[in-house]
Amino acid sequence: MRFPSIVFGVLFLFLALLQSPGVLAQNQPPASTHVVIPNPTPRPPDLKEELENTSKDQKQKAQSLKGQLRAREIWLESNQILLLAQQVQQEINSGKKNAAPLSQDAAKVAQIEKLARSMQEKLKDH
Repeated sequence: MRFPSIVFGVLFLFLALLQSPGVLAQNQPPASTHVVIPNPTPRPPDLKEELENTSKDQKQKAQSLKGQLRAREIWLESNQILLLAQQVQQEINSGKKNAAPLSQDAAKVAQIEKLARSMQEKLKDH
């Protein structure tokens, strides 16, 4: 009668498997391992930081352009003042006594004054 010995052997193996923790734990996934899979698609840099840097660069460029434009306007106005002053001086030195040139001279002097005030305002703003 081998039947009871075979049953007894199988029962013994089953109990031995229940007693060993490693055998049953092989079927369960590891409890504390956490797998991190990197994102396969490349991401752009932080967009908020990139926009801040871009806006700072744009602000600096805009300020630089404004400064260049302002300097150019001041240069043009000063050249205009110089030209008008030279014209008035030449007309005065020529000694013409006509009434028409005096009104033209007054208009040029008024224009010189207007340009000078405009230039002063631009210089104060800086």
